[in-house]
Amino acid sequence: MFRKPKAKGAIRVRKTDNWDEPDAETADEPTTAEVKQNPIPRATMSFDADEENLDVDPSAITSVSNKFSSAFEGIPDSHAVFEAKKRRERARREGNQDGYIPLDDTQKLKSKNERNRLIREDENDDSDEECTNKFYSARELLRSEEDRRREEQEGFLEREHGDGREANIRIDDDSENEEWERQQIKKAVSRKDIGQLRTEKRNTSKLFGHSVPVADDTSMDMDIDLDMDVEIIGKPEFTGPTNTGGVVKIEDILAKLKLRIGERDEALNFRKEEKRKLEQSIEENKNMIRKLETELPNQSTKYTMYQELRVYSRSLLDCLNEKVSEINSIVDKKRDCSRARTKRVLARRRQDMKDQYNECAQGKNFKSSEASSRIAEREARRGRRRREREATLSGISHEEGLSTDDEESTQQTMFDQKTCDEVDAVASVLFADALEEYSDYRKVLGRMTDWLAVDPKSFQDAYVYLCLPKLSSPYVRLELLQSDVLKNDVVLTSMQWFKIAMLAGSENAEIDQNHDILVNLAPSIVEKVVIPFLIDLVKEEWDPLSLRQTGRLANFCSIFEKIPSLTEKSKQFTGFLSAIREKIGECFDEDIFIPTFMPSVIDQPACRQFQDRQYWTCIKLIKSINALSSLISVAARFEFVVEKCVNARCVMAYRFGSKNDISMERKIRGLFSELDDQLLMMGGRTSFQQLINTLESVAEAQKTAGRSFYKEIRKFLTKLER
Repeated sequence: MFRKPKAKGAIRVRKTDNWDEPDAETADEPTTAEVKQNPIPRATMSFDADEENLDVDPSAITSVSNKFSSAFEGIPDSHAVFEAKKRRERARREGNQDGYIPLDDTQKLKSKNERNRLIREDENDDSDEECTNKFYSARELLRSEEDRRREEQEGFLEREHGDGREANIRIDDDSENEEWERQQIKKAVSRKDIGQLRTEKRNTSKLFGHSVPVADDTSMDMDIDLDMDVEIIGKPEFTGPTNTGGVVKIEDILAKLKLRIGERDEALNFRKEEKRKLEQSIEENKNMIRKLETELPNQSTKYTMYQELRVYSRSLLDCLNEKVSEINSIVDKKRDCSRARTKRVLARRRQDMKDQYNECAQGKNFKSSEASSRIAEREARRGRRRREREATLSGISHEEGLSTDDEESTQQTMFDQKTCDEVDAVASVLFADALEEYSDYRKVLGRMTDWLAVDPKSFQDAYVYLCLPKLSSPYVRLELLQSDVLKNDVVLTSMQWFKIAMLAGSENAEIDQNHDILVNLAPSIVEKVVIPFLIDLVKEEWDPLSLRQTGRLANFCSIFEKIPSLTEKSKQFTGFLSAIREKIGECFDEDIFIPTFMPSVIDQPACRQFQDRQYWTCIKLIKSINALSSLISVAARFEFVVEKCVNARCVMAYRFGSKNDISMERKIRGLFSELDDQLLMMGGRTSFQQLINTLESVAEAQKTAGRSFYKEIRKFLTKLER
């Protein structure tokens, strides 16, 4: 922007009073009350070079003094001016608080002549301390400036010998200067927008109770020097700006206050809840401390017990790890001996059955040295068994085929006995080098029950009750090996380990004898240790056609039906029953055979004896199956006895045998004694139809022969038909 040069000594009056007012079009509205005072008469003064010779009108001075007596009386001295300057300086520094805008008095001002002049505080001050008492008229200054410019232009034109055209150019320049001045005045007057913004800011500050900023009298770029009449306008009445944010209601204020109160109460309740939890936690910690102090002696006892048990457990495991391999070795040795003996007996029996059938079928043509030797040995064994029965079972009838041909040579018997003696000798001294607390099963189990008495929770958490059967396994298997279930009459409940397990914890008064762990100890050992041992025994050593072995096995397992855990859900017990079933099925396939001969051959004594012997062998198998009735279900027994023995084999013997002699009566009586009511009620008439038809024909033959046995047969048939 450009500024017109100011004459020295001229008073610059800014026409900015109306910038803060509304537009000129609305200036006459009654909303703004203006008080216009009469113009003050000006004091005319002449400025000469000599200040002492002043042409002053005394009357004018008197008039001015009378009208502005208060102003002249309040002229400040140098001290007041100094204090005012200090206050102004403080206002500038603290302008943000009272509305003043601080100014940098040390700012470097650049003029046309001086580029780097530092305006000091005294020089930058707008005070009139160093100004002379001279008054200037803006109109006169403008007039003198215009005259000077015209003179310069005329002199220039004269020097250039300008003509009429140059005069026109001069006139155009004058008009351009006037136009420039008018534009500058228009630009200055257009600054009213700034005034409006200042007014809005001042009104807003008053509305919200802020301090009103002091108006800045600093000159602006568009300020110009004008000769004008100053009008004193009264302070306009403040009406305040309109509220553009909506009407503030008391309900809204109350709602906000209630919201803040609710938030405060919520925060307070949260703090109270935290306090309550902390107090509760502190109380729980105190109770825990008191509880721990009370349990300190008991914990000390537990700690001592755990330390001792830790050492004992490691030593026990080291001992058992060494002994288990030895136990397995002697068990395998004795089992190999028994398995070999069983295989020899079964193979010889099956060979004898083939030899007898071939002898009956071929007659005299069946002759060989090996067969003759086997026949001689077979008859010799039968003679010895017959004489033994006559000596011990005098008066008791016996049928050929019910006895078991398990006799061996003396040399083989002595060898097997020697092996068994060696195994028994090793088993008796197996724990001789171990301390009693490791070799005695009672003391080992007592250590575990002491743990249960001191700390039942840790005993259960450590799953010790699941490890007890495995811990008991070496002692139990060693006793089972020495007992030899198939050769000796042994009852499971009479074994030493079983008694110790049943009485576990009885010596400790602190243990409840009805504790689940103690009650289930013996059944769990039976399920996890005894039954796996019996499975191997049945598969390797048991002979279903040996009534003696079957009776001993059934006697040993009689306790199984009283153990609730031995059901079809037990994997070990199911495996044991499967082993028995497989062994019986093998016997049906290999050992049970009813020969059928031509009528001319059946009358021969050897063939009749062979057929009778095979029939009674079938009856012996039925007796063996019924002996295991505590282990085998009724359905399984019905399958073996009725379907595989009676219908498939016994009926064949009745049809091809002599129906009217005494031998048939003994055969049928032997069958009737083995068919109990459970088997008869298991099947219907259809299942026994073959037997019924055969028995009816036998009854007719017995009746025709004049024998009274036909009455018993018909009575039995009546039972079947029900």
